[in-house]
Amino acid sequence: MSRFNRNATAKEPVSEADAPTVNVTMRPYSLDEISSEGSAKCYVGHYTAKNWGGRHENEDRFMNVDDNNGKMGFHTVGVLDGHDSDTASDMVSRQLPQVVGRRLKEGQGVVEAYNDSMQELEDMLKKVHTTAGTCVLSCTVAGNHVWCSNLGDCRSCLVRLQACTEKVTAPKVAGLHWMSRDHKASVPWEKQRIEEAGGRVIDGRVEGLEPSRTIGDFDVKMQVKKGVISIVPEVRRLDMTEGSQAIVVCATDGVWDIITGQDVCDLIHARKDIYKMQQAIDKGATPDDKPLYDLAMDLVQFSIAKGSRDDCTAIAALITAPGKVSSRSPSKSQA
Repeated sequence: MSRFNRNATAKEPVSEADAPTVNVTMRPYSLDEISSEGSAKCYVGHYTAKNWGGRHENEDRFMNVDDNNGKMGFHTVGVLDGHDSDTASDMVSRQLPQVVGRRLKEGQGVVEAYNDSMQELEDMLKKVHTTAGTCVLSCTVAGNHVWCSNLGDCRSCLVRLQACTEKVTAPKVAGLHWMSRDHKASVPWEKQRIEEAGGRVIDGRVEGLEPSRTIGDFDVKMQVKKGVISIVPEVRRLDMTEGSQAIVVCATDGVWDIITGQDVCDLIHARKDIYKMQQAIDKGATPDDKPLYDLAMDLVQFSIAKGSRDDCTAIAALITAPGKVSSRSPSKSQA
C-alpha cells in the first residue's frame, strides 16, 4: 500500500545542491580507471502508471540492466518519456544499455560513450521511419561514482543516507543532489542555446516541441537548423565515499512537474523498511528489495494524487558504494 500522509513529513528541510557537470577530459575518465575500487551494490524498484483518462498508451519506459567490463560490475538505470507514440522510447530503452555498455567495456570514457551512443541511437531510429521522439535519462553506477546523462525533461536526484545506528529505526537523509536539469525550450539556458543555433522559441516551444533535446522527432528537426533540437546530453557525476549509501531516484516529467526534492526525502523517510535494507546490506545479507518498489509507487501515486495527468514512471535504486576491499564480486540488482 502506498503511503504519503502526514507521517511522511520531514522534521527539517533537506539541503539540496546540483551535482557538477563533467566533460570528456575530467577524471575519472573511464571505468578502467576505477576498476580497483570494486563493484557497487545496486538494488532497484520501479513503478509506472498510464496518463489520466487513458488518452493514449503509456509512452514512458524504464531501464535497469547489470553489466561488467571483466574487472568490475556496473549498472544502468534510467527512464524515458516518449511522445507521438512509444516507438522511440521503447526502442531506445531496449538498445541504450547495450550500446553504452559496449562502449564502456571497450574503454571509452563515460561522457564520450554517452555522446556517441546518442548519435548511434538517433541513426538507428531514423531507419524506423517514425515521427516519434523521446527524452532519455540514464545513470551509470560504477565503483564509488554515479554518472547521469540527460537528454530532455526527465530528472534524477541522488539522496545520501546516513549510516545505520542503534538509535535509528527509519532511513535518515543526509542531503539531496540533483543529477540533471531540464532541457525545455522555455528555460533560459536552453532558449539561449536554441537561438545561438539559429532556432526560435515561441510560447516555450520549438515548432510545437517543448523538450529541446531528444532522440527522434525528425519531423521537427527537418524544419530547423541542425543542433537546434540537440542530441548532445548533459552529463553530471557525483562521487560517493567508501561504503556509503544513497538512493537514486529517476522519474519522468509527469512526476517532477508535481513533486519536489523535499517530497522525495519525506517519502524515503516514511519507508522504514528501507532502513532494514540498509542494515541487511551492512551485515552482508541480500535484502528484500520490495521497499524500493513501494517507494517508486509512492512517488508515482503521490504525483497523481496531487494532480499529474501525464504518464508517470519512477525508479528508486539503493546504492552501496564499495569499501576498501577491491575483491568484492559484482552484485545483481533485481530486474
